[in-house]
Amino acid sequence: MGAEKALDRYPSRARSTSAALQARVSAIVVAHKVRPNSSGRAPLDLCLRSALAEEWIDDLVIVDHDNPEEISSTLRAFEADRRDVHVVKVDPSLSTAAAANVGAEAALGRWLLFLNADVVLQRGAVSRLAAAGGGAQRPWIVGGRLLDLDGRERQAARAGSLNTFSAIAVAVEWPAKPARARKEDAATKVGAVSGALMLIPRNDFTALSGFDEQFDTDCADLDLCRRAAAAGGSVLFQPDASGVQFEYAQARKSRKVQGLTRFAVKSAKTPIEKAFARVAGPALAVLLALRDFVAGRPPARR
Repeated sequence: MGAEKALDRYPSRARSTSAALQARVSAIVVAHKVRPNSSGRAPLDLCLRSALAEEWIDDLVIVDHDNPEEISSTLRAFEADRRDVHVVKVDPSLSTAAAANVGAEAALGRWLLFLNADVVLQRGAVSRLAAAGGGAQRPWIVGGRLLDLDGRERQAARAGSLNTFSAIAVAVEWPAKPARARKEDAATKVGAVSGALMLIPRNDFTALSGFDEQFDTDCADLDLCRRAAAAGGSVLFQPDASGVQFEYAQARKSRKVQGLTRFAVKSAKTPIEKAFARVAGPALAVLLALRDFVAGRPPARR
């Protein structure tokens, strides 16, 4: 059954050969509140097609999460046209983290690639992510580089170890780029990578119990990386594996505060960290408001 789902309607030699084995990489895309686009090709369409163009990806799981019927219908038609695509519709009340976990359960691959619906993979990104994980201490997570439409790099990794006060750094958007590796295409050990472009072995994801579903939208990826490192594993950033992120959607202020607060509470170990965790919610809300004020942004939606 796994081999059959790894084949598309017109399989290439590479896909036909890999069908005899367990699927290598399953791409998981959570399509959440996607807006219909009548002019041009929507980022979601480009995202899905870029995933299917990657030789290492043998099946694609699309999680239909709180979308208008027009989008849901398009996803069902896309699934009907291919054998390597599986659409899973989930309850709108689920968190994004929970929706990603559902997608992981439906996946067939030995490795899971979590890919944002607005990220278009650049050719060869998946094989480079997988190569970076080879020989890494388990459980391992490898993240890739994210670029905007003008080719500028977005924050996709945080250097150093994570702790409760990392929530402050994320809230005020302090830069935390990893040091450059000695070799241009080498992966670098970091504290966290972005869940917008993240590869992890299925067994490691299961051992870590997946994403914490209590994170509403933000910081579930940060938390997963923290737990992988705490388990003695490796979190790596591979700059040679990249994707273009079309629409960087800022979460509502209330949801960002919720995610950062939960991360601060879960990460607290020392007495000082635990003291901060008790007031993290209001403190982070003030920091986010000040950040927006200094940046001249309109007040964030609650």
